[in-house]
Amino acid sequence: MRPPSLKYFYTQKNSTNNNNKTGIAKAGEPNNLLPMSPASLHMDPAVYATLRRKQRRLARENPGVLMAVARGANQAILECQHQFRNRRWNCSTKNFLRGKNLFGKIIDRGYRETAFAYAISAAGVAHNIAKGCSMGRLISCGCDPTSFKGKTPAKARGTHWKWGGCSHNLDYGMEFSRQFLDSREKAGDIQSTVNLHNNQAGRLAVANNMQVRCKCHGMSGSCELKTCWKVAPEFRMVGKTLKDRFRSAILVTQSNLGSVTPLTRIRGSRRRRPIDRQRQRKRDRHGRDGNMALNKKKKSRDLTKQLYYYQKSPNFCERDPYQDIPGTAGRRCNRTSPGGDGCASLCCGRGYNIVRQRRTERCRCKFHWCCFVQCQNCTVEEWITVCK
Repeated sequence: MRPPSLKYFYTQKNSTNNNNKTGIAKAGEPNNLLPMSPASLHMDPAVYATLRRKQRRLARENPGVLMAVARGANQAILECQHQFRNRRWNCSTKNFLRGKNLFGKIIDRGYRETAFAYAISAAGVAHNIAKGCSMGRLISCGCDPTSFKGKTPAKARGTHWKWGGCSHNLDYGMEFSRQFLDSREKAGDIQSTVNLHNNQAGRLAVANNMQVRCKCHGMSGSCELKTCWKVAPEFRMVGKTLKDRFRSAILVTQSNLGSVTPLTRIRGSRRRRPIDRQRQRKRDRHGRDGNMALNKKKKSRDLTKQLYYYQKSPNFCERDPYQDIPGTAGRRCNRTSPGGDGCASLCCGRGYNIVRQRRTERCRCKFHWCCFVQCQNCTVEEWITVCK
């Protein structure tokens, strides 16, 4: 999907608290959960126009999901900006929030950065939908009814325990993310094939980091019994996982323009081999192959979790309006750092200026009983270095 800007107003009236376990109302069929939807949706018309027919229908037939999608998109942007804060491309969105794409025209390219943008966006939607189900924000889903039945969580081993609480509904979150985001891709060309793969890689980053939380029961905290449930991971962990995948992303090519099956080239290897789509389909959502025993001595890379790209990235040094690349001029840098945030790297050899910056921040905060904190505003001046 080329993620649209998700700025809208949502109001819900006479909401019921029905708990549905039958799944997502698919686009093109009546909503069998809420035939007369009690929710009313109001969106910015300019933004609504960026959604495709299937996406609009999914939004209408699954009340409340657009708020979760918006939270997921915002979470994806913030996490992307955190992970890339010291790189030349830093997930800038300030010029694109009312346009078609959250990250600008770079989303239509095949760069490694594009792969990360797709993956983190899909992960954000799946993550927030899964949490929204368990928190009662969505009418069309509830707690995960199949919370890893029969498996003993590591935290509960050696004690009496049972599955309980309200597990985050990851299955629903991943399925909705797939239907909503993948609907914009037309299978067949290398761009769509790569985008669909990266969307799934993002969702797997959430699934593979699911965590167990347990609560003790008993007299005086004796923990005679534990109740455990599954929760989605902190999104920072998802971002870190995908940033690692970004560093080891796989360059894919195709033998000719008409080829549907791209060839993978793992960096550092000389062989090229086609992706085995039939084998990939047999893998479960955690990326494991059900037909092949894992060789513990020699583990191969699990391609389902990796990010794919098919174009070499530019250096992102200079402003390029055609690709919505802002360049690094004016970016703050660290003149003593040898890393990516250092002026030597970030300024691309153009040098830097030392300027005085004045900013206002809260200071001299005091706690007053009861109960509020009162602060003053202080003006701080400092010298900073910015790229020429």
